This record gives sequence, C-alpha cells and structure tokens, in this order.
Amino acid sequence: MFKKIKSNKIKKVIFLLFGNKRRFATLGNFGKSNIYGNILLICLGGRFGSIIGRILYYFKIGNYISIDANPFLKDKKNSINIWFNGVWKIFKEFKDYDNNFVNIYNPVIKEEQKVFQIYPLIYKKKTFYKKPKIIFMGKIYYKQNEDLIDSDFLYSNKEKLLSQFDLIDNKNFWSDTKDNQKIDILFKRYRIMKTYLREQIILNISKNFKKNFFIYGEDKKNIGLNLLSSQYDKKEIKRIYEGNICIDTGPIPGSLSLHPRSIQILESNGLLMQAKQNDFSEVWGDLNEKIIFSNIENLLIGIDLMLSDQEKYNEYLSLIYEKFKNSDYKIYETLKKAFPDRKEN
Repeated sequence: MFKKIKSNKIKKVIFLLFGNKRRFATLGNFGKSNIYGNILLICLGGRFGSIIGRILYYFKIGNYISIDANPFLKDKKNSINIWFNGVWKIFKEFKDYDNNFVNIYNPVIKEEQKVFQIYPLIYKKKTFYKKPKIIFMGKIYYKQNEDLIDSDFLYSNKEKLLSQFDLIDNKNFWSDTKDNQKIDILFKRYRIMKTYLREQIILNISKNFKKNFFIYGEDKKNIGLNLLSSQYDKKEIKRIYEGNICIDTGPIPGSLSLHPRSIQILESNGLLMQAKQNDFSEVWGDLNEKIIFSNIENLLIGIDLMLSDQEKYNEYLSLIYEKFKNSDYKIYETLKKAFPDRKEN
C-alpha cells in the first residue's frame, strides 16, 4: 500500500521489472510498490507484470530497473540493470553498457562494480519470549571441479578459512592462483571457495547444536546433514525466520552485509548472526561486536549466548530495529543516485 502523499510531490516514477516470480521473495519489501521521498516505485514483477513493463519501456514512459536482465534494458537515459547472480557475466556479455549495477560486491574482481544497495524495511518492532531455534536457509552444495580448485587446496585451507571468515575476500589470498587475471575463472573459483566455507560453517554448527539447528536446503553431496525442503514462499520464509537465530554466511558471489538473504532475515524479525563481510564496519557500527563474527569459535559462542539469554536476544533485536527503522530514506538516496535528475534539452 502506498504511503499517503500529495500527487504533486511525485517527481519521478520508476518501474521495477522482473520476470521470475521468485524474485518477489529475493527483493523482500523493496519488491513492493511504494513511495520513497518524491519517487514512486511501481513493481511489475512476474510474467504478466514484466510484459506490461516492456510495453511501457518501449514507449519511454518513466524510468526502469530490471533484475537479472529479465528483460535487459539498453537505454542508459532512463534505465538500469541490477544483477543478483554475480559480476563476471556483465563483463563477458554486457561490458559495452554502463547502466549495469550489481547487488553484491565482489572484492577480488578488479573491474569497476557499481553497487545498487538495497536496505531492509522493518515495519514492526517485536519482542519474543520463546526459546529460539537456529535457522539456516541457502545453498550448501557446490560441484567440485578439480581443474578450478582441487580438493587438496580446499582441505588444506579449511582451518584458515574457519579462523578468518573473510580471508577469501583478500586479493592476496588469490595472488598465487593460476589464471587469476581471468574474471570468469577467478569468479568461479571464488564461488566454490565461498560455498565450501559455508558448508564447513554449517557442519560445525550442526555438530555443536544439532537438536536446535534447522537447515533448509539440498544436500546433493550427502555430507550427513538432515535438511528440510528449500523454501521460496515469502510468508513461509518469514514464519521460519521470525523470532529465531538466523545464520548468514554471506552471499556466494561476493561479500556484502546487506544482500537478499540477510535482508529477508531482518525484515522477518529474525536475529541475524552473520559471518564477517567486506563492508561490515560501515554497515553495522557498534552492532558488529554483537551479531558479526570473524571466525567459527566466536560464532559458536555467540549462538550459545543467544540460546541461553532471552533478554540479550531481544536487546540485540531491538538494536537492529533502531538501526534500520529509517531505511526508506536510505533507499530514496539509492534511487536518486541511480537516477540523477537531468536537465531537459
């Protein structure tokens, strides 16, 4: 539902286009039509909505944001493309267009990456009085490719990664890797390593908190985890996250604190417990000492504290709400930056 505002205050209309219905869940509250300052954002998602959006785009009515090139928008005067699935495809297939943005920044890729930052919109502050569960949702499976990263390399770096979660976000970690100048190769290696780290974090949590840990995903490698079915329904995801300890190991394609999964957790009133990301300091401030963890030992200690101290759990949840209660203004600033005012000819 739109906020009450006089129509003469709307100075810009932006249409949000995406053909895949699953993006409704990925985008969270940003995927709803809303008013930010003097900007009206209208969501045209799903097959039917995106068709309408293509027609409006053809007639150059308003401004446009497309998700994952579905459809790809070429006109940089009135449109941008946001990529959720990584950066290398942009540089491989769409390098000639400068209206491409990424949703997740990759710190080891050298090419310029323009980040379209989305913020959580938390509408209600809540307090919980039940013992929380530990929740993880996400992909933990990766297809091993010995030509990219061999098994020995993964295993030999396991303890290093668990003792420093953001090690692979350091360019020096990749300096001795062959073909590290090739974007597609480096990006694929990064994804394998990031998924491997996620797998090891989940295995350690399961080992220590098995009875309280609920994992939603698919175990194609048969690594011994008891997984529940993956979830894509927004209401069900919210129900699962709400009032629980929600683990986020960071996005697979890069390193960013506020990405679709962490935003889903925050908007669902779940308590985020996140592996340290590249931008942790500027995003979290004082909160980073409470909910951000740089290694497996501290993460396990933090989980144990939240399981045993309900008052502390609610305190942290309240601090998160206070931090993001004015996110609509931050989204307004993001939209203004992506669509600067232009003087008419």
